[in-house]
Amino acid sequence: MSTEENKAVVRRWFDEVMTQGNISTVDLICMQCHPGFTVINGIVDNPPPGMDGVKELVKLFRNAFPDMRFNIEEQIAEGNKVTTRMTIHGTHHGDFMGIPASSKPVSFSAISIWEVADGKLLQERVNWDALGALQQLGAIPTLGQAS
Repeated sequence: MSTEENKAVVRRWFDEVMTQGNISTVDLICMQCHPGFTVINGIVDNPPPGMDGVKELVKLFRNAFPDMRFNIEEQIAEGNKVTTRMTIHGTHHGDFMGIPASSKPVSFSAISIWEVADGKLLQERVNWDALGALQQLGAIPTLGQAS
């Protein structure tokens, strides 16, 4: 697969799965046969491996932020890796990391590195602005605020 094809399948993940919430797309673009398929994100401790874990994480995000959208700012691909810099926007309408729904809007940055094999997604590692997101949700005070 070319780097452009790899970038396209990653964009499909963010557009169809994460933004639109189309869980059935997971089965089309993720490598089901790999038992170690995982999304490493630091949000869920020990998510189940494989496709069930992936779908659980998508549902968690979509339930907490049903209007969330992933705006891709930049993609860089080399070999079988695709790095995506993005901004994530949404409104907090469901439980997230133990924080009850607040109806607050959030916007935070993230960088994702996907490994792609045979045109399918194999593994993702994500760094996201957890501090900024949690401050916007009111779970952590911002600098200068009383705790």
